[in-house]
Amino acid sequence: MADYFLILSFLRMVGIDDKRPGLAPGFLLENWMEPGQLITSSLGWGDIAKIVLASGVVAALIGWVKDWIFRSRDSSKAATFAAIDIVGKLDTYAHQSSRNVSFYREHTAQMCSQRDYQNWPSCSYPELEVSQDFLKLIDTELACEVAWFATTQAHANEYVYYVYSDSIDPSEGSDAKAEMVGFMGYEAYQLASKLRARYGLLRYAHRWELAGEFQDLERDWGKVKKEIAARLSQPSGADV
Repeated sequence: MADYFLILSFLRMVGIDDKRPGLAPGFLLENWMEPGQLITSSLGWGDIAKIVLASGVVAALIGWVKDWIFRSRDSSKAATFAAIDIVGKLDTYAHQSSRNVSFYREHTAQMCSQRDYQNWPSCSYPELEVSQDFLKLIDTELACEVAWFATTQAHANEYVYYVYSDSIDPSEGSDAKAEMVGFMGYEAYQLASKLRARYGLLRYAHRWELAGEFQDLERDWGKVKKEIAARLSQPSGADV
């Protein structure tokens, strides 16, 4: 008898007795099971394995995207700083070119080619050295233009050589060299402008209200372009 009352008390405690017939024994099982056990009972182990695998793939993909974004930001920042360094050197080249040409013309304006030809000065190109490590970081097309700048200057020297060979007045060759220095200086300025546009950098000498854009070099640049085009259009051996 005691055992009967003990069992009855247990059933009433868990909510299963003759007064609550709507409750099934499964109610007891569900109350005792943890949420994870309920999911396991409703999903097969194969389904669970697929979910875990899919979540791992998604997590890996998210991690890869984050790493790619961070690497892209670092690469973009490095390219910008490299462009800043290269632009600074190109600006210096253009500025020094302008000074060299101006000094040459001021000096030779007081001289006579027939009298002073033995002491006639020469206008020189400025130095331009760009790190190869920086070139690797910037836009490939612009890097090519910077790397080939020295080649352009070598071709410019060939043009000056032809002027020296064809001229009778010894000052003509030196004047052509000065114009070529101006030409290369403006080429450097134009290349720096392309890098500024590509990487969103400030314009040249933006803090100086009176700073121009090398109009003196631009005049030499335009004149040399026309003279070279005229020479190339003439038959071999003809005078321009």
